[in-house]
Formats: sequence, structure tokens, C-alpha cells
Amino acid sequence: MDEQNLSEEITLEEILHIFKKRFWWFFITFVITVAVTIVYVFQVTPIYEASTSLKIESSKTSNFDIFSAQSSLGRSDISTEVELIKSRTNLIKVIDNLNLTEYFQQNSESDEPITRESIIKTLSEMISVSAVKDTNIVKISVQSKDSQLAKRIANELSKVYNELLKTLSKNEYTVKREFIEDQIPGLEKDLKNAEEELRTFKEKNNIFILDTEAKVLLDYLVKYDEQINTYNIQLEESSSKLKAYRDLLDGLDKQIISSETISINPVVSTLRSKIVELKISLAGLKEAYSSTDPKVIDVQEQLKATESELKNQVETLVTSQIKTINPDYQNVVSMIIEEETKSQVLKGTVETIEKLKSSYDTRLKELPALEQLLMELQRNLSVKENLYTILLEKLEETKIAEAGVVGTANIIDEAYSTDIPIKPNKKRTAAIGGVLGIFLGILIVFIIEYSDKSIKDEEEIKRVTKNNTVLGRIPHIDVEEDKKYERPELIVFNKPTSPVSESYKLLSTNINFTSAKAPKVITVTSSGPSEGKSILSSNIAVSYAQNGLKTVLIDCDMRKPRIEKVFKIEKSKFGIVNYILRDVPIERLIVSPLAELENFDVIPVGPVPPNPTALLTSPKFEQLINQLKEKYDKIVIDLPPILAAADALIASKQADGLVLVVRANQTKKPSLKIAVDNINTSGTKLIGTVVNDINERTSNYYYYYYYYYDQQGNKKKRKGNRKSRNKDV
Repeated sequence: MDEQNLSEEITLEEILHIFKKRFWWFFITFVITVAVTIVYVFQVTPIYEASTSLKIESSKTSNFDIFSAQSSLGRSDISTEVELIKSRTNLIKVIDNLNLTEYFQQNSESDEPITRESIIKTLSEMISVSAVKDTNIVKISVQSKDSQLAKRIANELSKVYNELLKTLSKNEYTVKREFIEDQIPGLEKDLKNAEEELRTFKEKNNIFILDTEAKVLLDYLVKYDEQINTYNIQLEESSSKLKAYRDLLDGLDKQIISSETISINPVVSTLRSKIVELKISLAGLKEAYSSTDPKVIDVQEQLKATESELKNQVETLVTSQIKTINPDYQNVVSMIIEEETKSQVLKGTVETIEKLKSSYDTRLKELPALEQLLMELQRNLSVKENLYTILLEKLEETKIAEAGVVGTANIIDEAYSTDIPIKPNKKRTAAIGGVLGIFLGILIVFIIEYSDKSIKDEEEIKRVTKNNTVLGRIPHIDVEEDKKYERPELIVFNKPTSPVSESYKLLSTNINFTSAKAPKVITVTSSGPSEGKSILSSNIAVSYAQNGLKTVLIDCDMRKPRIEKVFKIEKSKFGIVNYILRDVPIERLIVSPLAELENFDVIPVGPVPPNPTALLTSPKFEQLINQLKEKYDKIVIDLPPILAAADALIASKQADGLVLVVRANQTKKPSLKIAVDNINTSGTKLIGTVVNDINERTSNYYYYYYYYYDQQGNKKKRKGNRKSRNKDV
């Protein structure tokens, strides 16, 4: 890490210093946040929760269900059940069963009209459904301002959901039963007619028994007819179920691709033809080989793969028009996919049997005419009898299966009401408010700290001045305590052993040590007004004089002179202006304000000129400085602020170096940067900077200056006052 990055890192000591300085901002933010939290806790409307638990199981049917092997739909996916519970269908039933429309109209707190849609939206927000991890248990929770309402909704929703599962499971058997009941009356009539036709034929032609070949043909034809009729019944059942499923989809305002579209699809037609061919091939192979023969197994695997491919193709066609994630809708679509696949396989099976049957029809035509007629009549009667028996058996089995359907959700715990609200949790909310108050307080402190553009400590001065030397740090001065002195701003003269005086003496010493040869002519300025440059230049000049150096302090701030006021000098008629404009001798300009210091003189401004810049650029100003160099050991020049006029940079050309005063918490960073840039551009030597008016909040060095020993040797700490005299008026 380079030196620049290292200098920009903030240390723990600096952080603590920032918080000490901005403590009240932090404290007020914390108190306000906690107070708002407490008000919220006691003012917010309490929310109550009621919960019920359901155990979700796979669909159960009666042991007599003969169709379960053909098509079944399990609901083992708990995530699907979670969405199904909150489905629009269930919410509408809950609203109707509990008459929630009237309830919300009576308890509405807004002027907006209460509609079914708004109630559904409100219920959806009140209800949460979650699955207990690694179990088949689902928890339904309802939150409301009314604990009784939450309880009623939770219990009713669990019941409505269970009824929905029963309806979905029971619907398949209801369709089968209705279809069979519609077919039986017509079949009874056909059976009676077939019996009458056979009896009449036998009596009329006196033929009662078929020969052996005819009986064999009849057995095969009857067998194939029975199979065709069985599969046709299943096809009719499948068509009825598909119609029922589509009617259900219409109720959900959705569309699904029709069976006709699926049947004429070229891919589906090709796969169905392939199934027919494979089944015919399989029937021939089974007559010649055993079921374990590799040829038979290979055809069976091809048949299975083709049926799976057909199912996938049907699913693609059906789902191509689906754009919803409604679990009710998806369940019905899954049923349609299963039923469409089954229907296509049945159609292929019927075509296979009809092709096999056609070969026996050809042999039948070779029999004598009367035997053909007799066999046709007997075959027709056998088919009708077999079909009638099958329908009666299936009717009874379907009734039993329909009655045996039970719900797939068992209520474990019913919801109950409680007087303890779930929201707000007062203790937790108060704790959160406290933590939030701390974080907001920290945030406010840093925002205020870094939005403050003023210089706060010498580290910032180093960053702005590009690591220029900090020559000294001048502590805050107590105004009230120094009023007893004639010249309260001359701390070095009034209290030469005080911590503030020592800081000025250390500054003057550091100025001498900035180069191999101590600077003789020193200019003092600042970036802006009221930063303490005049008091600082006065005190360091007195400090040099106290050290035995013959010193002169020149007031070159011709725009707003301040030195005469610091030393309580009467307004002089003569000064540096008179020397430059009227050649007044230097001896008439010099004032000795301090009788105790014979080696200290002051040269005031004199009359304020209209154009100070012109005077400072005059050769006579340079001549004056050169003459003073011969007479004095130290020349300290007080200059106007750099950003106020060009005077400071012009006068500094005659000096050995310039000292820049920076007042903590007042000097702005942009102003200081511009001042330093101007100094560098002008070629003036910047000896260093001075941090003025530091205190315990702005600098850690404050403690080093303000701990001292009194005459008795007791250690004391002087408290700083917010009022300061470390500035220009």
C-alpha cells in the first residue's frame, strides 16, 4: 500500500474522535428513533393469527376401483398443494360460505366500494400457506385484526380445500357412471332384438347347430368383437371424461387444444399407425414364439417406446396453449394429457383388432349362405350378451369406486383464537428500534461529518496541501479569562508560561527549523477572513522578541488592518503607506507598543490607500524590506487573505517564506486548496501551515496542550470555551 493510500485510511482513534465531536447528533437520532418505535408499538393496530394444520396424502380410492390402473393422478407434490389451497376457486367459496362480503362492508374503514375482487385480494394477503420441512404437513395461517375472523377463515379454508380434492378425485368416476347408465337401456333393446332374430331364423330354416369349422370361426369372430366392443366402451368413456375436463377448463376461463386437432396431427397419426403395426406384429410373434423370446421382447419395447413418444407429443400439443400457473388448471390439464394419450392408444388397438378380424371375415364368406346367416346372428347375440354383462359389472364397480373416494387432506389441528397478538411483538420491535437507532445515529454522524466541507484536523490539511508541513497547533483561547489584560489577544506577552504561549513558541521554533538557514522575513496569511492570522503573526513576533531577537511586525493588510487593535495602538498618521507614497523616513513609521520589550517594534499601515496592490508592487516596498533586513533579526509581515486579494502573493515575493493559517472547523477545503494552488503557481515558498483554534472535539493534540502543572505542582485540566479570540474581527 503506498503512502498516499495509507494517509487516507481512517483509524479507530479518528472514528472515536468523530463520534465524540458529533455525539449529540448520534444521541438525538437514537432517542428519536427509539421514541418513534415506542409510539408505533403502542399505536399500531394489533394483528392476530390463527393456524390450522393439514396432512396431505396421495389420492385414495376404493379397493373395488378397476380403472385405477388405467389412469390415476396423484398429488404428492406438496408445493402444488400449497398453491392449490390459495387458489381463486377456494377463496371464492370461503367468501360465500362465511358471507365475508357483508362483513367487510360493515367493517370497512375506507370510502372505496367493497367488491369481490378486493375481498379476494385482501384474503390472499391475509392467508399464508407453508409446508413443514420433510413432512406431508401443510400449515395454513391467517392474520387479521379480528382474531375470530382469522380462526373462521382458517378452518373454512381447510374444509373447502378438502372438498375440492374430493371433487377432483370423484369427477372421473361420476363421468364413467353416467356414461354406462346412458348405454344400458339401448343395449337391452338391441339384445332382445338379436335374440328374436336368431329364434325366428332357426324356426324358419330349421337350422339349429353350426358345423365344426363354422363354430371355430364364430368363436374367433366373437372374441374379436368382444375386444373391439370393450375398447370402444373405453373410448366412449375417455371422450366423455375429456368433455367434462374441457367444461371444467371453460369454467376457469381457459382454452385447450381439441381432440380433433390432436387426432389429425400428422405426427400423432404416424405414431398411432406405428402402434397398430407393432401390435399386429406382436400378435403374430406370440403365436409362434414364447413371451420370453428376444424377438417378442424387442417388439414389446418398441411398442412401449412408441406409446411414450405419443404421450409426449400429445402433451406438447396440449401445453402449447397453456399460459398459467394456476394449480387447479394444471391439474385438469394433466388429466387431459393422460386421457388424450390413452384415447390415441385405444384407437390404435381397435385398428389392430379390426385388421386381425378382417382375415376371419374373408373365410366366413366361403361358408354356405344359411350357415353364414346363422353364424352372423349367433355372433351378434353373443356380442350383445357379453357387452351387456360387461356394462352391468362396470356400473356396479364404478358406483362402489365413486362412493369410496375420500379426501386427500386430513385436518390435524383446527384453528383457535387467542388474545395474544402476533404483531407487533413489543419486545422485539423495541429491540429492533434500538439497534436501528444506533445504526441511524452512526449514519447521521458520518453524513454530517463528510458533508461538512470545513477543515477539521491536520490530517485533512495534509491531504489538501499534499502533505505540506504542519508547523504548529494553536489551542482555543478563553475570552472571558483574558479580558483582565490590557492586550488580551497577546497571550505570549500576558501569560508566557501558559499552554497557548508554549504553542506559539513551538510554532516560531518550527519555522526556524524548516530550512538550514532560518527564514528572516516571514509572511503570515490565510485562505479567507477571520481565521486568526493577525493574532498569530502578533504572537510569534513577540515570541521572537522574547527570545532576544530584534523583531519588527509589519501590518501589510491595507484593506482591513488589525495589528493596531491587537496592540492597542492609537490610529497612526504614519505607516508603510506614507513611506511608499511620500518617502517618510522609516524612523517616523516605527512604533514600540511594549515597553517591556525594547527589541520589538511595529510598523502600522497608516492611511488606508485606495489601491493597495499598486503599493506592494512598488520598488519602494522592496527597498523598505531590504533596509529592515539590515536593522532587524526577524521581520514578520501580516498580509490579507489570499482569496481576498493578490496582495499576499505579491508581498511574499520579498519574503523567505510564507506561513498559511488554517482555522479548524471554519476554513473550507475548497478554499484551502485554491489558496495552496495559488501559492504554488506564484512560486512563493510555503514554509508550512498552522492549525488554529483546536479543542478537544477537533484535535487529539488538545490534551497535550491543556494538561499542565500549576505553581503547587497540581495537575489541572482547563476547560475550553466555545467563544474564541483566535480570529480576526
